[in-house]
Amino acid sequence: MRQGRFELSSGEVSDVYVDVKSTSLTGAGADLIGRLLFELVADLDPRPEGIGGLTLGADPLVTAVSLTAHLQGTDLAALIVRKEAKGHGTGRAIEAPPTLEKGARVVAVDDVVTTGGSTLVAIEAMRQAGFVVEDAVCVVDRQAQGRQALADAGVTLHALYALDELLEP
Repeated sequence: MRQGRFELSSGEVSDVYVDVKSTSLTGAGADLIGRLLFELVADLDPRPEGIGGLTLGADPLVTAVSLTAHLQGTDLAALIVRKEAKGHGTGRAIEAPPTLEKGARVVAVDDVVTTGGSTLVAIEAMRQAGFVVEDAVCVVDRQAQGRQALADAGVTLHALYALDELLEP
């Protein structure tokens, strides 16, 4: 976490920047985050068959959680949602294993949720692809309007940490 003046992806300005990528892009960090997020996902009922989010923030998280699931003897397919559909090849907006069929229940993931904008883009794309999305997980909930925006879309947010927990001395 850094302090200063930062423009967030939502366009909002904050004096606190939560940099999950600096942790999730290390082996130890990916392992820890993967295990912690998998615990949140494993407690969902019914348990999702996949986990996905908007590239780039969700990419290391999706991989870490899917790998953790595999190491624990279960399958949790990884989905990567493109910001726009490919302009070549298959033209896909979502990369996912062919074993994950339409109608499968998937959970959205993001590193930090502020307004919920990136998470909602991913959810919409996954829903348009035929997946059922009712839950989202994140590492940090900035406690802005994101939780409510997700709730308005019929999605429950589950976070490892709330921003105020990280700011406690």
